[in-house]
Amino acid sequence: MTTLRFLSILFLLLNILVFAAARGWLGFAQQPYNTDPERVKQQVHPDRIKVLGQTQPDQSSATPKAPPAAMPEAPPPPPAQTCLAWSGLNASQNNRLLSLFRAAGIQAKERDIETQAAWKVRLPPLPTREAAEILTDSLADLGIERTSLLIEEASPRKFAISLGVFSNKANATRYLETVKSKGLHNAEIEVRSTSERHIEATTVPATAEAVLAGQVFAKRHKPCLP
Repeated sequence: MTTLRFLSILFLLLNILVFAAARGWLGFAQQPYNTDPERVKQQVHPDRIKVLGQTQPDQSSATPKAPPAAMPEAPPPPPAQTCLAWSGLNASQNNRLLSLFRAAGIQAKERDIETQAAWKVRLPPLPTREAAEILTDSLADLGIERTSLLIEEASPRKFAISLGVFSNKANATRYLETVKSKGLHNAEIEVRSTSERHIEATTVPATAEAVLAGQVFAKRHKPCLP
């Protein structure tokens, strides 16, 4: 048997086998196999079939994110309080100043500040004015300017002779040495001090000026002295 003949017979047998299977003679199908309803029936669990396709886009990534909320700014610190002092006022103004501060709930107090006004070179007091006038004439003869001489009248330095008044200690010391060289060995330096009333309050400058609004001394404050 030739090869071509063998292949022809084999092809014929395969066609017969396929035809028999399609007819159901071999027990594989009772109905035609190539219909769509038959294919669905032969699926074991058709309700579990899922069509795989393109996944839905992530909605969270598609939606633009809102910018983060800005942090609230910290409130500025309150103004610092400081000690303020008013000076050079008369008694009525001092009382008015204290009353306004106390009415506003601001603690205020009075303080007397001593200031060195001058250094005086002088001679001790004499018993009478006549004796002071005689000594004054003698001092002029010693070359001390008469215009700088003064007979004091106020007690307890009554009839003392002032030889000169200076704004600083150095000048007063030099002049004292000069008059002593002229024989006035009992001359001395006296520091004449004066006191000034200060009204002090610890508060904010703007607050103080608001409380004292309308007063002529409202802005006449300076830092408190130590």
